[in-house]
Amino acid sequence: MARPNKTTIKTHVRGIIAVTIIGTAISLLMTPIDHISFQQLGINLLYCFLIGSSLWFGNFSVNPILEAIFGKDRLGPGVKLILSLTGMLLISSAVIFFINWFWMVVIWGAEFSNFIKYSGKSIMIIELVTVVIIALVLYINEFFSSWREAVKNEESLKREKLALEYDSLKNQVNPHFLFNSLNTLSGLIGKDEEKATRFVKQLSDIYRYVLEQKDRELVPLNTEMKFVGNYISLMKIRFGDNLIVESDISEGSPFKIIPLSVQMLLENAIKHNIVSRDKPLTIKITLAAGEYLQVSNNLQKKSSILGGDTGEWEKHGLMNIKSRYEYLSERDFEVNGASEEPFPEELHGSFVVSIPLIR
Repeated sequence: MARPNKTTIKTHVRGIIAVTIIGTAISLLMTPIDHISFQQLGINLLYCFLIGSSLWFGNFSVNPILEAIFGKDRLGPGVKLILSLTGMLLISSAVIFFINWFWMVVIWGAEFSNFIKYSGKSIMIIELVTVVIIALVLYINEFFSSWREAVKNEESLKREKLALEYDSLKNQVNPHFLFNSLNTLSGLIGKDEEKATRFVKQLSDIYRYVLEQKDRELVPLNTEMKFVGNYISLMKIRFGDNLIVESDISEGSPFKIIPLSVQMLLENAIKHNIVSRDKPLTIKITLAAGEYLQVSNNLQKKSSILGGDTGEWEKHGLMNIKSRYEYLSERDFEVNGASEEPFPEELHGSFVVSIPLIR
């Protein structure tokens, strides 16, 4: 469990002192002037500290509880405000009732029914109204802060989405990919007409998929894997048995995925590793830990995917995908077992990327 930092401790101390002083001041205003004494002041301070600290920590737990139930940053500012106020009202009511019962029955040994019958009900209502007023000010301030942050994040996300779409389109329609494809096709024409025809169809399917899916946020995993199958077929014609791709993704999967993300990982693996008869490249596409898609390959590097001049664009692409998944999923996007930079260069002799699948 994480230890509270100094800032959090200071916030709690200041908050408890503030609510204790406010509560004591209100109780003194309600006390007849001839009943005020140092003894009465001490009793009021103790009572207000007890109920104030309980209310403070009780209401401070509202947001962590909401995050545990709904996920962090998954609720809109308006919905979060309503749920926070509802949670605050329920927790405050329970705390006020319990502390007053504890104060009267356990500490003073009085009958709680008599307390309710005379002044108790009014006291608890005043306490609850005071808490609601204070909470309204705090939560409305937090609402506008969250709303401004949400607007800023939405604009940032739009920019990242545009960058990802450009990256994905560039990865597919870049001159190297087209040149290599046409070069492979020219070698097939006149030698294997059937394979050349199949190659042209798969190449056209790839470009059609890019144009159809580039504006979509998510696509079914099965749809993405059909596209990946076409890409793998083209690469197999180019590299033959020197490239081995294994997949255990079955049809009928309920998951969704960001379009073109798997293809980009395959292209990175082929681009940055030796693919030859002496050193065949093996790429595995598997389901891991229930709801992760994992793309891994044996390392036989000819350049770094994560560093150097040739690796910066691929690293930028990985970070774009990572940012998108952080927005769409609560689970981490991992590179070689790490979810934050700097990513390790390898994991047990392989390069492994784990993508959280989305239902």
